[in-house]
Amino acid sequence: MKKLGVLLGAAALLLARGASAEAVVRRALVIAHNGSDDPSLPSLRFADDDGVLWAETLQRLGVETTLLVAPDEATRATARPVLAGARPPTPDEVKREVARLRAANLVDHELGRQTDVLLVYVGHGNTDEAGRAYFTLSGGRLDKASLYADVVDPLGASYVHLIVDACRASGVVGSRGGQTDAAVLAELRGMLAREQLATRPTVGAVFAESEDGETHEWSRIRAGVFSHVARSGLLGAADINGDGKVEYSELGAFVTASLQGVKGLPARLSLHAFAPTREPRRPLVGPAPKGPSLPLPSGLEHSRISVEDSDGRRLADVRRSKEQYVLLRLPERDVYWIRTPTQEARITLAKLSTNGIIDLGDRELQERGPAEEALRKGLFAVPLDKDFYERYVAVTGLAPVGVSQAFPPSAGGTFPRFMAQRPDTLAGWDLGWTGQQAPLGLSTLATGPSVTWRREAPLPSLYYGARAAYGLTPLATDDIRTHRGALLGLLGAQAPEHLRVPLFLEAGAGWGFLGITRGQVRMGDPTVLSTYTAAGVTGALAGVRLRLAATLTYDRVTLDQRNYWDRAFGFELALRR
Repeated sequence: MKKLGVLLGAAALLLARGASAEAVVRRALVIAHNGSDDPSLPSLRFADDDGVLWAETLQRLGVETTLLVAPDEATRATARPVLAGARPPTPDEVKREVARLRAANLVDHELGRQTDVLLVYVGHGNTDEAGRAYFTLSGGRLDKASLYADVVDPLGASYVHLIVDACRASGVVGSRGGQTDAAVLAELRGMLAREQLATRPTVGAVFAESEDGETHEWSRIRAGVFSHVARSGLLGAADINGDGKVEYSELGAFVTASLQGVKGLPARLSLHAFAPTREPRRPLVGPAPKGPSLPLPSGLEHSRISVEDSDGRRLADVRRSKEQYVLLRLPERDVYWIRTPTQEARITLAKLSTNGIIDLGDRELQERGPAEEALRKGLFAVPLDKDFYERYVAVTGLAPVGVSQAFPPSAGGTFPRFMAQRPDTLAGWDLGWTGQQAPLGLSTLATGPSVTWRREAPLPSLYYGARAAYGLTPLATDDIRTHRGALLGLLGAQAPEHLRVPLFLEAGAGWGFLGITRGQVRMGDPTVLSTYTAAGVTGALAGVRLRLAATLTYDRVTLDQRNYWDRAFGFELALRR
């Protein structure tokens, strides 16, 4: 028993050290500006709203985020918490924040940690009199030279990820972009193109445009279309292999699939994604910390789902293939509205945190106008599944996600499959069913229920808890029937997040009892020293969260004044709550 404890402790320390050594600190600078310095371009309507949603999204995903925005009256009225610390998007504030981020990154590098910075810009893109492209700030500009020399390069980060929605607005569905002259569009594109990034192997970029160089915003969702789709992907809709991280190939495939069905706009939107050449599979985000999450299991009848808050702000959309499991990690709200094209449900934060069950009822949908109709029908019309993802990667040349990861089954699958995936939290309850060798070497199987409670330990990837189990030999051997029960304390370890495998190892010790009946004869030991070890995998089957484990029990049993060390191998299948 002592050796077992020493081995488990050593394994736990190794897992914890591995997780710490591979830790990545993620920070973000979100710059959002409605204003324009060109009289021919009206102020934007939703860039400030996009900035708020970008900040909330990245904070939910565990990214330390700074927001530079000058919100309009409607946005200020929302009183979102992220606005409390927001500062105006001026050149001085940008420089001040870059200096702060650089100092923080240097400290982390001294401690042996890698740092990633996401730089998000939402605002006007334009060109000056000399044809040089720039992004508009409050009282200034951010051109190609200053973008890299004054912002990207001085950050001192291990990797920088640029996400740009440069835009202008016009009407209900407004075009976003600079002038439509081909040379102007080429200049704007050149600020983020692959050639510009070639000399910076640790910098990647993601941005969208249409065939005429413009992207779009939509008043129905109070946001830019590209920004909304990209946020939905980062919140989990793009996580094709279910590892909790979103890579460039995943985000690119999801945005491309989501925009592919939009037919009724003057020009179709398209995505440009350039991963850092030094590490093409560098994730933009993930894994996310604990927080509000909406599981969308395979087999769910409705494949197109939207999530809004009580103010009508669209938080995320996803078009699922029918057999695909999706987990959306949502910014915190007191109330969420879950909507499909024909139904809706109101769900509170408390209920979402408890079980995430969706009870949908009929809805009324009232949207008008041909452009809104095109977006409503076309946006998120194409699901991101394995086949679409593989075609996208083949066309774009982006590095695919790891082949060792289990893709969710495609829509053509006939039977549900067990999909290995890491749990969002180590804490919770399990209701299980066990099967193992019968006690005392009897040649039959003992089966019965188990209940386990777990809680996360202060150290990463570790947990502790308690377990109760009962086993009965349902078919008597030589008229002998056994009853075995145990109540144990547990200590366990989950494989660290960087390993991307949902494996666990746990051990326990405590009190047990063993009873034996043969006809009218009853005997037993009510003071058994019971030990337990298990190793297994967590995952989902048809959207139901499960734990599958191989088990080994050792019991110190006294019968007829004789002591036995009774060993039994077995298995357990448990439903995670």
